[in-house]
Amino acid sequence: MDKAMGRRRVILVAAGAVLILGSAAWFIVWLLTDTVSHRLDIPDYTVSYMAVEGSEPWKPGQEEGQGFARAAENDRFRLSVHPDNGQMKVMDKKQGVKWSSNPSPEQVKTEKVAGTLRTNMESPFILEYFEQSKIQRQVMNGLDPSVKRTITKLEQGVAVHYDIAKVNLSFSMYYVLTDDGLEVSIPAKSIKESGPYRILSIESLPFFGAATGEESGYLFVPDGPGGLIHFPLQKELVGKGYNQEVYGPEITNRISDSDNSNEVVMPVFGMKKGDQAFLAVISAGEKSSIIRALPAGIVSSLNSVHAKFVYRQEYDRRLSLGGRSIRVFQEDPLLQDRTVRYLFLEKEDAGYVGMAKRYRQYLTDTGQVPQGPQPSVGGLVPLDLTLIGGDSNDYGDYRYERATTFKQAEEIVTELKKAGIDSMRITYKGWESKGTINPDKRFSPESKLGGGKGLRAFVEKAHGLGYEVDLAVDLVKANPTFSKLPPKSYGIRGVEEDVLLRNDQYYLNPGITYNLAMDMIRDAKEYGIDGMRFSGLGGLLFNDYNPAYNYTREDTAYLYENIQKRAQEVLGHSSVLTGNLYSLKYTGEIHTLISDPSYSYAVDETVPFYPIVLHGSIPYSLTPGNMRDEDGREFLKAIEYGAIPSFVLTYESSRSLMDTFTWGIFSSKFVDWKDDVIREYKSFNKLASVQGEPITDHYRRSEGIYVTVYGNGVSVTVDYNRKEFHVGKEGDGA
Repeated sequence: MDKAMGRRRVILVAAGAVLILGSAAWFIVWLLTDTVSHRLDIPDYTVSYMAVEGSEPWKPGQEEGQGFARAAENDRFRLSVHPDNGQMKVMDKKQGVKWSSNPSPEQVKTEKVAGTLRTNMESPFILEYFEQSKIQRQVMNGLDPSVKRTITKLEQGVAVHYDIAKVNLSFSMYYVLTDDGLEVSIPAKSIKESGPYRILSIESLPFFGAATGEESGYLFVPDGPGGLIHFPLQKELVGKGYNQEVYGPEITNRISDSDNSNEVVMPVFGMKKGDQAFLAVISAGEKSSIIRALPAGIVSSLNSVHAKFVYRQEYDRRLSLGGRSIRVFQEDPLLQDRTVRYLFLEKEDAGYVGMAKRYRQYLTDTGQVPQGPQPSVGGLVPLDLTLIGGDSNDYGDYRYERATTFKQAEEIVTELKKAGIDSMRITYKGWESKGTINPDKRFSPESKLGGGKGLRAFVEKAHGLGYEVDLAVDLVKANPTFSKLPPKSYGIRGVEEDVLLRNDQYYLNPGITYNLAMDMIRDAKEYGIDGMRFSGLGGLLFNDYNPAYNYTREDTAYLYENIQKRAQEVLGHSSVLTGNLYSLKYTGEIHTLISDPSYSYAVDETVPFYPIVLHGSIPYSLTPGNMRDEDGREFLKAIEYGAIPSFVLTYESSRSLMDTFTWGIFSSKFVDWKDDVIREYKSFNKLASVQGEPITDHYRRSEGIYVTVYGNGVSVTVDYNRKEFHVGKEGDGA
C-alpha cells in the first residue's frame, strides 16, 4: 500500500511539474507573441521636479513704497516684494507700468465683503484643504494669523515659503523674472503635509492685475476658440463666473468641477487693461488645472482671472449596490510642479490678437507646434473629405451596413478630380471589419466594402489622382458587448479601482491604446496608407487608477503623443479631432476645430484666438459643410477663421447609417452634395494666397463685418449682413 501511494505521489509530482513547465512555456510564448499587452517599446513617462532652492535669506533691497522692497531686476523688469505679507509687484521699466499680485490697500478698503472673502483679496494664494476624518472643504489664505512666511533669495527672484501651523501644511511660491515677464511656480517638492490635513487645491495669484469695474478692457479665457469677458460689464451678471478644467473634466471621478462640458483646449488666460495686457501660460501642471475668471460682482468689485491647481480629485464613493454614495476626496496627492508664465504686452499688441501671436511665438520657441508654413499642392487650399464606409447596426444582429464601398469611393474621387478639385486629403471612416465596434481593434478591412484588396485598389486610385488617404481609427474606447479585449484587463479604472463604464463603453488603458496603434500603423504602411486620424487622442485625457499602472493625465498625453509621432515617422501624417494643445507637436491637421463658445453666461464675445495661434503651422477645418446647423453663417465663419473646406460623405443615402453606431449623419449622399463641395472648394481657394501665412490681425470693422489680415498683407473681409466675403489687400477699402 505504501509503495502504491508513493508511486502515485511521484506521478502527481511529475504531472504537476509538466503542467507548470507547460504553463510557463505557454506564458513565454504569449509574452513573445501577444502585442495587445501593457509592455511598451518606449520608456515610461518620467516626472522631473524643480529643485527646492532658496537657502540664503532674502535681504530686502531699495524701498519701493507701501512697504515693498526691491527683490530682483533685469534689463526690462523689476520685481518688488512685501516682506510682511508676501505680496509682489512687477514693474515694466520700459513702460513705467506696474502689475500687482493684489489690489492696493486703498482699493481693498472700498470693498463691501468681509472675513475670508476680504482677506483673499490681499493674499497671493487661496488654499483649499480638508481634514481626513471630515468630508468638508475649508479655505485659508496667506493672511491667516497662523501663517509663517520665510523669504529666501533666488537667482532672478525670491522664494516665499509658507508654513501654516494650525493645519501642518507648507509650500513655497517662487517668483522669478524672465526676459519677457514673470514665472510663478509652486514646486512639488516644497509641499509638506503632516497631521490630519490635506491640500485639495491652491489658487495662484487670484487677483493678479485685477481691474476695477470702471476700467476699460477685458478678461481673456480659452472658451471655445477664445472668449472675452468685457469690463465695465456689458450685460446683467449671471452665474459664478468662468470655471473650466484644462483639457476637460476628469472622467474617472464621476463628477465635474466645470460649469459646462465645453472643453478648454489651451492652458492660457489673460487680461487687457487700457493699452497694457498680459498673457498667462500654464507651463507646468496644466493637465490638472482649472482656469477661473471672475467678473466684478462675483466675489468683489474687481475683475480677475487666474489658475487653480488641483492636487486631489473629488469623487463619489458608492456605499451600496443601490447607488447610495457619499462625496470624498482622494488620499494621495498629484504632486507635480505648477508654473504660470506671465508675458506682458503693450500698445497695439495689448489685445487678444497680440496675445495669440505671442502665444504662437512661445509654442514655436518651445517646440510645441511645427514652425510652418505648411505646404499645399500647387498653392491650393486642400479639401478635407471624410468618406464613411459603413457601420454595424445596433438593433439586434449587429449586421454591418454599407454606405460607401471602396469601389464606390473610387467613383467619388474620380468625379471630384474631373470637377477640378486638385488638392484633397481623404479620410476613410468605418472601414474596419464590423465598423466602429471593431471587436479586436485590429487592421481588418470590412469584406462588404471590398476587403483588403478593395482598400489597396482604392488607395492606388487616389494616389494616381494626386490625393492622399488616411484611415480614421478609434483606439481609445471600446464596447464591452463586442470587444475581444476584456474590460477588466484592458479598461481604465476609476478612483475606487473599478472599471469605468460610460455610455455603454469603456476606455482602453493608454498602454493598450499605444500597442494597438503600433500594430495599426505597421499594417497600414503595407497598404500604402498616408496617415491616421486618431479619434480621442487630441480631445480626451484621463487618469487610470489601476494599481498596476496608475497612469496620470500626463502619462496618457505622453503615450498619445508617441502614437502620433510614430504615425508621422512611418506613414507621414497624423491628424486629430478637437486639437488639445498637447497633441499639436505631431499633428498635421485638426478636424472640426472647436469654433463655438461654451455659452457660459460670463463670456461676452467669441474671438478666433486659437486659429490665430495655429494658422500657417497646422491646417484645420471647422464643422463639415453638410453637417452645419446654420449653413451660411458657419461657412462664413470658416472663411473668417482661415479654415479649410470639409465634408463628410457617403455613396449611399445616409439612411443606411440611421440605425448604426455611426449616428448624427443626417444628409451625406454624394450626388446630393457634389455641387456644394465643388462650389465651396472654389470659394475657399480664393484664400489660396494666404495658405501657410500667419494671421497678423483680426478685428470687427462694424456690426456683422469682420476682417482677418495675414502675413503677406492680404485681408479677408467677411460680411455676415450681406452673407459674402471679399479678399484683397489690407486698407483697400473693401
